[in-house]
Amino acid sequence: MASPPGGKKDTLAPVVINSIPLNKSKNYKGKKIELNFNEYVAVKNLNQELLITPSIGSYETRIRPMGLTLVLDSTLKDSTTYTFNFRNAIEDIAEQNKGKNVKLVFSTSNSIDSLKIQGQVKHLLTNKKVDNVTVGLYPYTDTLSIDRAKPYYFVRTDTSGIYALENLAAGKYYMAAFEDGNNNLVYNSAKESVDFITEPFINLNKNETRDFKIALQNQDALKLSKTTTTAKTVLYEFNRGIAAAELHFSADEKPIYQIENNRYLRIYAGNLNKTDTLKIEAALEDSIGRKYELSLKAKFRELAKKDKPETTPLGFDVFPKAGTLIVATDSVLIIFPKPVSQWDSKKVHILTENDDDLTFPDEAFSWNKFQNILTIKSDFLPLVNKFTLSLSKTAFVGPEADSTQEFKQLITRLDTEETGSIEGGFRTPGNYIYQLLRGDKFEKAYEQKSTGPCSFQNIQPGIYTLRAIVDTNKNGQWDIGNYKTKTKSEPIYYFDTKIKLKANFQLSDLWINTP
Repeated sequence: MASPPGGKKDTLAPVVINSIPLNKSKNYKGKKIELNFNEYVAVKNLNQELLITPSIGSYETRIRPMGLTLVLDSTLKDSTTYTFNFRNAIEDIAEQNKGKNVKLVFSTSNSIDSLKIQGQVKHLLTNKKVDNVTVGLYPYTDTLSIDRAKPYYFVRTDTSGIYALENLAAGKYYMAAFEDGNNNLVYNSAKESVDFITEPFINLNKNETRDFKIALQNQDALKLSKTTTTAKTVLYEFNRGIAAAELHFSADEKPIYQIENNRYLRIYAGNLNKTDTLKIEAALEDSIGRKYELSLKAKFRELAKKDKPETTPLGFDVFPKAGTLIVATDSVLIIFPKPVSQWDSKKVHILTENDDDLTFPDEAFSWNKFQNILTIKSDFLPLVNKFTLSLSKTAFVGPEADSTQEFKQLITRLDTEETGSIEGGFRTPGNYIYQLLRGDKFEKAYEQKSTGPCSFQNIQPGIYTLRAIVDTNKNGQWDIGNYKTKTKSEPIYYFDTKIKLKANFQLSDLWINTP
């Protein structure tokens, strides 16, 4: 005995054989939408997959073995063309073949609207096509705000970032594209990337093409959301990024503090009075350049008698990482997780293969504002291909009397003939920030500012993406837009293909085209 052979595999998608109303029907006034298929079907994720434009309010769903029925709670609007797009909601029972282009279009008048807007959505910071982005069309009013109003027509992009808003009525519309993470059809500026038209409205009377490049545009005001205290530190967490901080204490003591992960502000106990509550005046700047004056309080927790204070060695990271290479123009960075309260420059050595033991003059070093990143400038590094960074014990001491251990790391530098150069960008004068990016995660490898073309010299061989930010306000950084004032984020453009750089190659005339 054996199982029957089963026959040929079903590869055909379910097909609509009839519907109520029929597709492209006119003057339909009913309250029932019905689809019937040529085989047994399953209905999956209907609430997420079914796109109805314009909105009809609520409805009841009745699923049958070979179809489904929607019973509407309210009457359809007069002189309106409706589109029911089921996308991937319908599949056959046997092989889960998805229904293709299962869509029903009908009108409550004697004509069907036929205008169309189509285009593509990409992410501004990566130039990658973005799927499942909501593209919405709003009836124009001078008070419209996309963070409060739902679109009248909407559609979501496919895996290629392509969208098509079809069967549109002529009229004046505003238009935006955004990541609708909670599927409520309302834009949330704190969490969802967005792009929009900058003109007041589109006067739609013919088919159009509109492309969008979305980016996060968090306009929420800076607020303190959480405070965490220990015996050693007080950590303030904010609802959005902070770019700069200047603290002034009520006491005469000098505070030790730093910004962490662009969103946290940590104050270290150090030698501060730990018994009293400290009053702090904080001058902060958020990630989009807005300035704030906040009054904060800090009270360090007391250690329980059974708890003994623990001191662990002060850790750090070194750039370049072990096993990676640098070029002649690269400096060496020592990056600490907390501010360094004291250090001895004579305990920072360079050892060469010729048994030289070198130290640096003071001008070879540069600290950042928070004293947690030390730069050893490239001009003071020895002109050899290999050398060892050597730190003596207790070279650096942290704010909690924790110090570094003895450390050595071999650093290898590429010879100039093993590097290459990349030149190109924009021909026209302007203010640009050029970046060479590595990998699919767009890790920034090199950056330079220019008022014309770019010229990257002594570049490690590899595959790069060339990105150019148009620095319209000349502040030396990329700035987000503001959907409230219809101001777009600063434009970002890309060289149209990845750049493969080989050793001793000079790649030039890599010009970036703008739309």
